[in-house]
Amino acid sequence: MTRAIALCLLLAAAAAAEKRESAFYPRAVRERAAANAKRYGWAAEIRKQAVADAERWTRMSDDDLRSEIFGPRITRSHMVWSSGYCPACRRPVPMYDWRIDAWALPWKVRCPHCNERFPKNDFESFHRSGLDEQGVFDPMRADRRLLYNRDHPDPADPLHRFGVDDGEGYVEGDKRWRFIGAYLLHGQWAQRIEPGFRNLAGAYAITGERVYAHKAGILLDRIADVWPSFDYATQGLVYERARYGGGVAGYVWYAINSAYTAMYLATAYDQVFDGIREDPPLVDFLHRKDGRKTGFAAVQQNIETNIFRHVIEHPYQIRTNYPGQERALMLLRTVLDWPENRTQLRGDIEAIVRKAVAVDGLSGEKGLAGYASIAPREMAEVLEEYAELDPGLMSYILERNPKLRQTYRFHFDTWINHEYYPHSGDSGSFTKKSAKYAGLAFTGPEYSFLGRMAQITGDPLYLQMAWIGNGQKLDGLPHDIFAENPSAYAAAVKSAIERNGPWPGVASANKEEWRIAVLRHRSAPDAAVWLDYDSVPEGALKSHYHLDAMNLGLFAKGLDLLPEFGYPAVQFGDWHTPQALWHKKTAAHNTVVVDGQDQFGGPAECTLWSAGGPVQAIRASSEAQIKGKAYERTVVMVETGPADFYVVDVFRVAGGKEHAKHTHTAFAASSLFGVRPAAVASPYDAGTLMRAFQLDRRPAPAWGVDWKIEDRNGYHKPGREIHLRYTDLTRDAEALTSESWTVESATSTIEHWIPTVISRRRAAEGELSSTFVSVLEPYEGPPRIQSAVRQDHEGDAEVRLDIRLADGTRDWISSGPEGLRWERRNASGRTVFNGAARRR
Repeated sequence: MTRAIALCLLLAAAAAAEKRESAFYPRAVRERAAANAKRYGWAAEIRKQAVADAERWTRMSDDDLRSEIFGPRITRSHMVWSSGYCPACRRPVPMYDWRIDAWALPWKVRCPHCNERFPKNDFESFHRSGLDEQGVFDPMRADRRLLYNRDHPDPADPLHRFGVDDGEGYVEGDKRWRFIGAYLLHGQWAQRIEPGFRNLAGAYAITGERVYAHKAGILLDRIADVWPSFDYATQGLVYERARYGGGVAGYVWYAINSAYTAMYLATAYDQVFDGIREDPPLVDFLHRKDGRKTGFAAVQQNIETNIFRHVIEHPYQIRTNYPGQERALMLLRTVLDWPENRTQLRGDIEAIVRKAVAVDGLSGEKGLAGYASIAPREMAEVLEEYAELDPGLMSYILERNPKLRQTYRFHFDTWINHEYYPHSGDSGSFTKKSAKYAGLAFTGPEYSFLGRMAQITGDPLYLQMAWIGNGQKLDGLPHDIFAENPSAYAAAVKSAIERNGPWPGVASANKEEWRIAVLRHRSAPDAAVWLDYDSVPEGALKSHYHLDAMNLGLFAKGLDLLPEFGYPAVQFGDWHTPQALWHKKTAAHNTVVVDGQDQFGGPAECTLWSAGGPVQAIRASSEAQIKGKAYERTVVMVETGPADFYVVDVFRVAGGKEHAKHTHTAFAASSLFGVRPAAVASPYDAGTLMRAFQLDRRPAPAWGVDWKIEDRNGYHKPGREIHLRYTDLTRDAEALTSESWTVESATSTIEHWIPTVISRRRAAEGELSSTFVSVLEPYEGPPRIQSAVRQDHEGDAEVRLDIRLADGTRDWISSGPEGLRWERRNASGRTVFNGAARRR
């Protein structure tokens, strides 16, 4: 390996570095942390924890610390084997399920089932034997006599080579386990190197004790030696593939992770800069390792040029979810050039925020409880970081980007009973709760950001969020040891909670830019219906979506009764396997499939919205999804008691020759009524992971299924019996039952087959028009609905339903081109309420 690996910096001819002091952590900020630690118990605990977190690295010698850093000549891999198994017990160990403890078991990974450790050879000695003059591993130098199973040292033993990894994996036939390639990322880097420089730098920023800066400086300088030689596109694998994702690059990690690595490195460098700038022993040590590092300027040039300016010049190597790349580049420029670039950076921040709030306060990236939360979290940290440097920044940003006021309300408006999110796009696991607010991670800087937002806007939401994030208590707020006035912060939160309550108020909400609507029961917080009415986003960020326009979901009785299958099942190979693609397909959602095809995307709009009363409704349309003339769903939520309701669903489709409305539930036992199906072949291609199809070509006028829900997650106490009854009132439709495939989660190989019903209409010739009509009722105990009958007899232009409840109440619901009408009469015939909602 040439010396160019470590040194593309031309130290001898380098100009003097310009950075003179820390941008984000100058002396005044560090002194504030020290003062807070003396005054507040919670701050003292933060200081104590920071010291404890850094301890194992401070105990290491400078030479040992420097030797932690590895070079690029071993193929790195995100997974041992993404869809693999243990070579010892042969049980599945997909994705990231291998156990790695880089401190207790260095250079080993462990099977989660049989606890067998791999590789079986002493890789640490093998690695040491291959170090070149620069201390970087060269496989051509390494002693291959060390490549044997230490439990079976006899060459004649059949297991002599079992489990042996030379850095390029253990191979059995056409199978390869990259134990060391995965260990380098998830063990050596993620547990020993990155926490090392981060914890050491954080401890220095909090305590001001130079030992932490000194140790961090050794790691940062050594990383800088080798950083430009890392290129994940040519040296690393994702899902066993090189150049995965179209050749997206990266450094030590894949590009998505590399953006955050670059930020962590820049933050750590800025935190310790004032400490290492005046550390002659550090320079002496580094000079002994490399004679060209004759002073701090050379060390500074090494770190700044080889890491930060290299990243700035190669931004494609840190491409990640928005706004990670933009934030990283801005942070690097700040650490290098502040305050000379103050004006440019304010413009950069404003550009990040403008794009991050473009769609109802979010970026528009799908994956509601996952990827969609990235921009809000990043934005909070960015704004808090720079508010300290630029006191007028927050007011400036809010004035120019008023949608920022919607950002942190979005994930309250869509959070059902603080338990569930509608998993639109790549998000969540089947039937699982989301018990944490998704819009923030609630780190120390984010708490300070909430305080600033509350002060500027006067909205109690932000202080309620601080209370919630802190476990609904005041102790410990604001969790930011660098905060200017913690006492005032805690007092403001206390006052906000006393005046406004602990939780932000929520009601039915329609996010018309994001294209999702939630209808909430007025008195049962766990009861809600949601409609996701687009697929491919129309905004700038077209990622992590599913082909799921007009997808219907329903929560009731503390359970998700019409659940999304969740995050794609990438653990079976990658994002392009049949299993992963299935979760994104139209047929995997509670919507209508036309001609057996997936949706095409396109514009979508809400055409009717009525909320706040005992009858609430959403109507949305997107004919572009099927390249047809109509694709419109009307969902009406009708309350029948303090915690009960039913849903009227009218779905109009025009275009194509076959329309199939899919409805799947959670884990459930099915009781069919009005239908006598017989087994038939699957009507779909092999990519549609459904089975056990049964068909009744002429079901009863009101056929359906009563699902007895199985609470396999144990959310309820034993003895409760929750049902969801689906009644189909579609005319001239066939009834099909089937089972749809899914998995426990995106890392599990435990498979499930979920009961599904399909209402299907077909045209022998010409273009088909369909009006699907159904009623869904979740219930516990006796159902409220006694009967549901269609009263329209002259085509489907206006659907009129007569719904009789068990107590003698009658509801009339009418859905036509101009809108909705409804009326309720009690058992004695007296009108209880009526109303209407017109199409926009």
